[in-house]
Amino acid sequence: MHSDHELMNVLIVDDEMEACMNLHAILQEYVDKEINIVGIANNTKEAEKKIHEFAPDAIFLDIEMPNENAFHFLGRISPFDFEVVFVTAYDEYAIRAFKLNAVDYILKPISISELTEAVHKLRDKLRYKQILSENSVPYLEISNQVTNKTKSQKISLKDNNTIEVVDFRDIYFVEAQGSYVRIMFLKGNEVKDITLSGSLTDYEELMPNDFFYRIHKSYLINCMHVQKILKDEYSQVIIKEHFTLPISRRRFAPLMQFLKSNDYYHD
Repeated sequence: MHSDHELMNVLIVDDEMEACMNLHAILQEYVDKEINIVGIANNTKEAEKKIHEFAPDAIFLDIEMPNENAFHFLGRISPFDFEVVFVTAYDEYAIRAFKLNAVDYILKPISISELTEAVHKLRDKLRYKQILSENSVPYLEISNQVTNKTKSQKISLKDNNTIEVVDFRDIYFVEAQGSYVRIMFLKGNEVKDITLSGSLTDYEELMPNDFFYRIHKSYLINCMHVQKILKDEYSQVIIKEHFTLPISRRRFAPLMQFLKSNDYYHD
């Protein structure tokens, strides 16, 4: 068997037994026969016991469960060394899930293609952890620095009708729109946008801070796409020729410093 499909030990945690059995069947019949499902837990107490017993590589975890939800559970047992894929009927938890560095966030009813994508991401992450663990600490530190700059990191953006898996580097900017945000991004050769619930501050915390910068109360930009700074009465930034966005007066000087010190833009 190819090394991409080494045995992976997985625990399924969901308070509905039918949901557990459904996920179990889809994973093994349609997604990856090399997934070894070590157990099923219907509450977090049971899950904790099975985590100690089987030391799974990953858990597929429902969020809303009686007595204790997934976020409280993970906070209580932290730190943990397994990876997490959230499986839930509710889309409002996506931002919290990504802040916890979840591998993926899958909405019920489960899509086979979405689950397959999550398992691919899971295998990539586990393989990378394995490489790091086999090397020395100095290598690990260097590798982490290099990875943060160069590794392709993706985010799944989901609205009611669409799921877009987008590399952070392909996001142009995030715009606040009341209790929603609009994310403008490049997919293939097409500029697209998607509107999601959440505040700009939520997304500011989520985006990599080595190339995203808040330029205005309503705009968070990807500095890799800064084309030009206009210094008229009101300062503006041009992103990839398409978009001209305002820079607030108090953020102008810190933005220029950030752009120059990170080699994103020079006058």
